[in-house]
Amino acid sequence: MPIEQPGHSAEPTRAGARATARAVADPAEGGASQSPDSAGRSAPPVRRRSLADELRAWPAERLANLLATRPDLAVPPPASLAALAERASQRASVALAMDRLDAFTLQVLQALAVSPEPVTAASTAALLGLPGDGTVDGAIALLRDAALVWGPDEGLRPLVNAREALGENPVGLGPPLASALNNSSPAWLQAVLRRLGLPATPDPVTAVGAIAALAADPPRMRGVLDEAPAGVEAVLEKLVWGPPFGKIGTGPGEDGAGREAAAGSPLEWLLERGILGRWNEDTVVLPREIAFFLRRHVFGSGLHRDLAAEPPAVPVAQHDARRADEAAAAAATTVPRRVEELLDAWASGPPGVLRSGGAGIRDLRRTALLLDASEEETAFLAELAYAAGLVAADLASGFWLPTPAYDRWLDLPPERRWAELAAAWLVSDRAAGRVGMPDERNRQVAPLSAEVASWAVTELRRDLLGELDRLPKGATTGTDAVVDRLFWERPRRSGPAVRQLVEWTLREAVWLGLVAPVRGAAGILATHGRALLLGLPRDALASALAAALPEPVRHVLIQGDLTAIAPGPLAPDVAREMALVADIESAGAATVYRFTTASVRRAFDAGRAADDLHAFLAEHSLHEIPQALTYLVDDVARRHGRIRVGAAVSYVRADNDAALTEMLADRRTGGLGLRRVAPGVAVSELPPEELLEGLRANGYAPMAENEDGSGATPVRATSRARRATSFHPYAVQRPALPGSAAVVALAEDLAAGG
Repeated sequence: MPIEQPGHSAEPTRAGARATARAVADPAEGGASQSPDSAGRSAPPVRRRSLADELRAWPAERLANLLATRPDLAVPPPASLAALAERASQRASVALAMDRLDAFTLQVLQALAVSPEPVTAASTAALLGLPGDGTVDGAIALLRDAALVWGPDEGLRPLVNAREALGENPVGLGPPLASALNNSSPAWLQAVLRRLGLPATPDPVTAVGAIAALAADPPRMRGVLDEAPAGVEAVLEKLVWGPPFGKIGTGPGEDGAGREAAAGSPLEWLLERGILGRWNEDTVVLPREIAFFLRRHVFGSGLHRDLAAEPPAVPVAQHDARRADEAAAAAATTVPRRVEELLDAWASGPPGVLRSGGAGIRDLRRTALLLDASEEETAFLAELAYAAGLVAADLASGFWLPTPAYDRWLDLPPERRWAELAAAWLVSDRAAGRVGMPDERNRQVAPLSAEVASWAVTELRRDLLGELDRLPKGATTGTDAVVDRLFWERPRRSGPAVRQLVEWTLREAVWLGLVAPVRGAAGILATHGRALLLGLPRDALASALAAALPEPVRHVLIQGDLTAIAPGPLAPDVAREMALVADIESAGAATVYRFTTASVRRAFDAGRAADDLHAFLAEHSLHEIPQALTYLVDDVARRHGRIRVGAAVSYVRADNDAALTEMLADRRTGGLGLRRVAPGVAVSELPPEELLEGLRANGYAPMAENEDGSGATPVRATSRARRATSFHPYAVQRPALPGSAAVVALAEDLAAGG
């Protein structure tokens, strides 16, 4: 009769199996045990030490390492070691700590959780199929230092919630024999003993114990299976690695009920000898003790089919480290300028705040066209600015606007601006790659919305850059190799969704200039990227970037076609003025600028005069200024400012009434709703931005001004909406660095207070 394995989601459950998992623990992570004395008698129950008692024996240095390894334990600071032990035993904290275990340490924890008592390092190594040479000692030490395992060496105990986090069938194992044979009658159990050649016992408990003792004796158990009919091994092979539950199927020629194993079938033979248990009417289960024997002595060498004792190999390809640093540095210097372009565009034409939060996809596409960038890169720039606090949702206006911090950021040197952005990105929970992806309701995720946040992305960034940091300087490896290593380091955080996060993070690291791209590989971590991982101060981080950049230049090559070429990175003050008076056509090792009517007018709007522009260009041009550029500056200067626009809703003020009369008589301005209110002054119902655009589209050159007649000041967010962040029960602050003053001080206080 065939046996069919249900999927994991269809595995049966039973209260008895859950009770078995808790049988050895009490609410305080302590318990009682009986140990025989020298005469073989049972000694009185002795209270096992609790986790709190064990923590009291730890020195302050070890407590500090625990708080650094599990930072959620320190937020808020616990009042005592008892409070620390209670918090360390909570389900959410335990699950988070387990998420940070590598594959081998997790496998050791699984072995500790399922191993029969007493649990020791030697018994765990034997269960894993490893020699007793101390191979597992290091992993057990890590688990004890993380307070996931406690107790004496002769009786190690995983936390109750660590056992439960492994699931009801850890490592694909079924329940113990006591639960698997729970549906069997006493008479049936005695019949099982006879078939196995075991003596009768007085009760079901001792009968199950006798079967368990047989399973723990490999030669005897091997002898039982040697007498099995053909097909038994195939049935066991289906269940041994999990799921341990199997549906009883119906084969050709059998009745359609499928309730009973056919007489003489392999399934009947296994059931009659207690090697399989009947879980319910149509489901059988492989008991845990039997699976231990089969995994170690029949189908494998240990508890796990594949033991991850060593991390996967990472092939390395070496490249020129200096060139990689220069390539990454070039991208790093581009990012602040792109963020500035985006926020300047949003200052003049801000996107609205959606009712559900975030900005609209249409606004993102419009901004991408303005920046001549992809939607993915534009979303990254917006999220980067948001993470750095340079843009916010303004409640008063209902628009996304630059913040006052943006103006302070603009005053910083370019390398320091990049340092602010890179530091914000590293600790941000924003996964820009989610923008535009379908959400749970199959709607596109909006930029700057709560759906962009991901509780896992912050640690993933550190882990990913850390893997690249392991490689020699200037070396890279394949993306698949990095993913395999990451999944070994964090097996509970693996799968297609995490792989996608890895790809997004690598892409963002390249855009940010932390990683130099290499075709077909994960990229090369730049020197300033390594400095970011070290947590250096912003100034030191900026200096690390500056070291990879060539010396800045203070001159440009201005050509007759109204373009200018900067042969290298411009000095900050020169770059700022060039970006004001000309548009950037392309950036890279050499930046190409183009002078246009709009760009020159932009400089005039910012308060520059024609003489200022002529002097600046003459000072920083290697050659004589082309006549075409001189004419362009003078022509825009003659027309600029003759007409001024302000808010009244909007008003137009002219230097003389004749100019205003000429404009009002122009049929092209009829749709702007202008009307004269005084000599040289007219008003409109249009907002100032639309009125400016309308007049300029019809050949006029008005200038925006404030109420006092000065140039208009930038629009900034005044009242911010609540920041959209991710929520997850396991989300915590980023891990504190071991040895940090706050962690050491808290550990010393706890050690002193007991």
